[in-house]
Amino acid sequence: MVLATTSIAAFATPFLSSAIAFAVPRIGVAFHLDFVQAALIPMVFIIPLASFMIFFGRISDDVGRARMFKIGLAVFGFAAIGSSFSFSYPFLIFSVFLTGLGAAILSTNSTAIVSNVYSQGGRGFALGINAMSVYLGLTFAPFLGGLLIEFAGWRSIFMLSGPVALADLVFSYVSMRGIEMRAAKANSSMPAAMLLAASILSLTAFIALGDLYGYLRALFMIALSVAFFILFLYFGARGPSKVIPGDMILKNRTFSASSITALLNYLSTFSIVFIFSIYLQVILHVSPFVSGLLILPEPVFMVALSPLAGKLSDRFGSRAIASIGMLVIGFSFLALYLIQPLTRDVILILLGIIGIGFGLFSAPNTNSVMSSVPRENSGIASGFLGTMRFVGQLFSIVIATTIISYYIPRSLTVGMFSGTVVTITQQYYSSFTLGFRTVMLISSILCLIGTGTSLIRNKGA
Repeated sequence: MVLATTSIAAFATPFLSSAIAFAVPRIGVAFHLDFVQAALIPMVFIIPLASFMIFFGRISDDVGRARMFKIGLAVFGFAAIGSSFSFSYPFLIFSVFLTGLGAAILSTNSTAIVSNVYSQGGRGFALGINAMSVYLGLTFAPFLGGLLIEFAGWRSIFMLSGPVALADLVFSYVSMRGIEMRAAKANSSMPAAMLLAASILSLTAFIALGDLYGYLRALFMIALSVAFFILFLYFGARGPSKVIPGDMILKNRTFSASSITALLNYLSTFSIVFIFSIYLQVILHVSPFVSGLLILPEPVFMVALSPLAGKLSDRFGSRAIASIGMLVIGFSFLALYLIQPLTRDVILILLGIIGIGFGLFSAPNTNSVMSSVPRENSGIASGFLGTMRFVGQLFSIVIATTIISYYIPRSLTVGMFSGTVVTITQQYYSSFTLGFRTVMLISSILCLIGTGTSLIRNKGA
């Protein structure tokens, strides 16, 4: 019952995040937005996910993970319903940000709760089910989200997600009764945790907003991030009330290496759905529906293999399986770089292979992270890992748009990634293809580096 409760939450976040991206053009029309304003909407959902997971992980370790999980469901559910009733663009931005905040609480505690409940056995398999739920959300978003947007309007994606979260909240009072998990005593400084969250928030806002408005305009956010981080080091990185235990990062090689590998994985892979959707529709002249079908094998293989990979990690260990997954992804990206011209069939096959690699990587890598820390630090470990993932997602989009912008006008690049520009003229075809191949090469290099970091472990482990 706990696994079912956390899996529903694990489904909701990626589903709504992806569905929002699909709804951007319709929302733009409804509120008469320019392409930068429209592109900001999905970013506002991801920013709190990248910024607050360590903060919520630390709080959850102190006050209770099940309690925080329920709070996350309530915030996510009510904020999503509020988004569906948005009467203005500023109110929508505020509501979507709150929904992302709720999603950050859920994403932090879902993994930690599953890890604790299955600490005596079957952890990898349970985390595989959890990962499968994430990929189901990603898989269903284009189809179900597209149907809802087409026939019921963009508000319907929020109206569906909100009540699902609230129903899961009611279910959680039954499924999680008597399993509250917290540290023996609160041992972290709340002001220090807030300073760290403010530092990460400033950094992620710089990444996201700088990509839209220009990095020079957003440069003051870097100064803010550095200032908050210095204050955090002074107040929270020493003494008995450390927000992040120093040993967990500096001495726990398994934890650090697996977290870095997760960052490299999402850096290399998150933008590919956008890149290939554009490539198929613009360069190969494939309809949006057929384009969705050609991209579908990637999440399908993720869904199918995650529980199996998790179960294998329980039996044979996590590092080698995760490393094989990264190697498969890396060589697939290299093939996408080398093979010219790319046809529909080649893209279909190689995206399917990338899905196999991702399915082999995700659950074992998460199992490696969560198994390397003591139970009382599982919340902060989950939050740290989640931060690596979502910072990787933000940087993945930034890297891809920056590279493509080198070859074609930046306004077209941002417009295509946000969904407000759906085509480009033929004069940019060859330039976009060059940018596409560069993204594939860089993604390949990042994954091959991750193949090595995934094998790093504690001495004697």
